[in-house]
Amino acid sequence: MTRRQIDWTVAALLGVSIVASLSASAVPGWIRYLGQLSTATALASAGVMILLRAGLLSFGQGLFYFVGGYAVALTTKLAAITDAFVVLLVATISAGLVAAILGSFLARYRGIFFSMLTLAVSMVVFGIATKVRLFGGSDGLNIGLMSYAGYRPRGADAQWTGFVFCIWVWATFSIATHILLRSRFGWLIRAVADNEVRVEYLGYSVKQIVWVAYTIAGMLAGAGGALAGLSARHVDPQFAYWTTAGDFIFVVLLSGQASILSPPFGAFLLEVLRSYASALFPDQWQSVFGAMMLAIVLFLPAGLDRLVTVLWSMTRKAVSRRSRSLAGGSVS
Repeated sequence: MTRRQIDWTVAALLGVSIVASLSASAVPGWIRYLGQLSTATALASAGVMILLRAGLLSFGQGLFYFVGGYAVALTTKLAAITDAFVVLLVATISAGLVAAILGSFLARYRGIFFSMLTLAVSMVVFGIATKVRLFGGSDGLNIGLMSYAGYRPRGADAQWTGFVFCIWVWATFSIATHILLRSRFGWLIRAVADNEVRVEYLGYSVKQIVWVAYTIAGMLAGAGGALAGLSARHVDPQFAYWTTAGDFIFVVLLSGQASILSPPFGAFLLEVLRSYASALFPDQWQSVFGAMMLAIVLFLPAGLDRLVTVLWSMTRKAVSRRSRSLAGGSVS
């Protein structure tokens, strides 16, 4: 394989996953827990990123986060299935089916109508979930310990195994999403945001593209909800509340949309900031978030990954100039 053929994004995803897995035992438990929550948020935020590339802003991705989390809880409670791989598959498929059904209706709307409809559906589900006994009411449901392909860890091993499981699930879904975004369909998603009429003239159905993108975003959020439920071992109706979807949007605004590597960076930063802000400013931590979002919109509208890209470009240019100067000095 030549240098040009190497997909550095896939290599970075695999490298981060390997390093995180090998160093997990040496990392404090609270950092591992934040890492697990970050993988859940990153997957749901990746779905928001896909929709934003199509020019669509969804305030209802918490609905699929809810479906994924409760699919895990109800599968373990009603069917007595405790294998993490099985319940993850059930959660992802369940969220995808719900997204496919809703998407067939929502795919015809754009702009504020699309955003408000997604928000309305999510809030309806939130209201129902708080009153239905099957969902545990406002208290939610607990999730027991999981097994992994027949292996049932205990104690510290359960924490390490859960962390590694979340990391590799995130990496797998992220690689699949990256490949999708680099495919023809990924470019069609961008084209929908640029010029829907031209996409139709090329023979593609804009409604179908939006429907597929919405379904994929729902599946990613469902997988994220499953990881969140497995990590916290508890789910509640707040998963469907609009503030949960707001977190996903905040992550994309914070990290940018340059690549699939952006959401996990923003998600981990969000979890760290939330932890420290709630500890240092227990009554004003929402104001801290609001100030940060305002600063990002004003000074870094493309997100922090744009800043990283600029710094990386400056570093490469500096190294290149240094190399040329050293080469020139050696020649003389």
